Amino acid sequence: MTASVSTPPVGGLSKATRITPVAYVHLMMIYVIWGSTYLMVKLCLNGSGHVLPLHIQLGRETCGALILGSVALSRYGLPPRLRTQDLVRCIGTGILMWAGGNTLATSCAPYVNSGFIVMSMGSIPLWCTLFDCLIARAWPSLRVVVALLAGLGGLFMIVWPVLHGHGGISGPHPVIVVLVLQLSAITWSLGTVLQRPLATRLAPEWTAAIQMGCASCLLALVIWSRGVGLPVAPSTTQLGAFAYLVIFGGVLAPASYVVVLRTFSPEIASTFAYVNPVVGLLLGWVVLGEQPAFQSIIGIVIVLGSVALIMRRT
Repeated sequence: MTASVSTPPVGGLSKATRITPVAYVHLMMIYVIWGSTYLMVKLCLNGSGHVLPLHIQLGRETCGALILGSVALSRYGLPPRLRTQDLVRCIGTGILMWAGGNTLATSCAPYVNSGFIVMSMGSIPLWCTLFDCLIARAWPSLRVVVALLAGLGGLFMIVWPVLHGHGGISGPHPVIVVLVLQLSAITWSLGTVLQRPLATRLAPEWTAAIQMGCASCLLALVIWSRGVGLPVAPSTTQLGAFAYLVIFGGVLAPASYVVVLRTFSPEIASTFAYVNPVVGLLLGWVVLGEQPAFQSIIGIVIVLGSVALIMRRT
């Protein structure tokens, strides 16, 4: 893959950036893999063995960091000496994205349908745009603003039936679950925007390995401080789902995401949050029998239309 080092503008592709078919393959991998992630989380949690969300996160991030680090070492050798600022950025964004955003979303899995989690992440492009505007002191194009507002309206249609008891969330506090999912989207989005300068200075595998390694260290400290024990007697299905989370969700998708961030603007990179709901909804329906409200389906159609508008290059 080849791309110029110029920074893409807010709300589109840089004219100086050459987009290869490989870049679009990485984007499609993010769409599919992260769309299926929370189905696998549900399978991990709902088996006969005793497995907690923190177990899943620590295991997948530790394994992912070790595998990605090994791949990076074999391909590139030792990582280059980073400036202190870049090292802090890498550690900070890893904690924001993996110990923050991804862990918060996974922690909601016992209380919410897998499809609803990925549907709720549809606000990520909006948060990315807002943070990018603040950091870069730039404004998105009118086309992107319209697309993101349309996507936000679609997200509202997705969430509204669930808040009124029409499936999706179990437990007495659906508003809290929705707020936690939005906090997850905010921390992921902030990490996405802040890590962009690393794309031209560090190989994607090294970036993802360092980020996930730092996040796993923080999660290990949390587990130790809370006295959480080890998983107990996980079933074959739980082990298979965990293997999927490690290999696809913890290795292939993070490396692809860094490549996408290197090539596309944050708004386009974050469109996975619009496509993932379709994948998550279909898989939740086929595998777990989850039934979304009709209004939520209409919301998905709206956010897909906003994706098409964002991805249009002219």
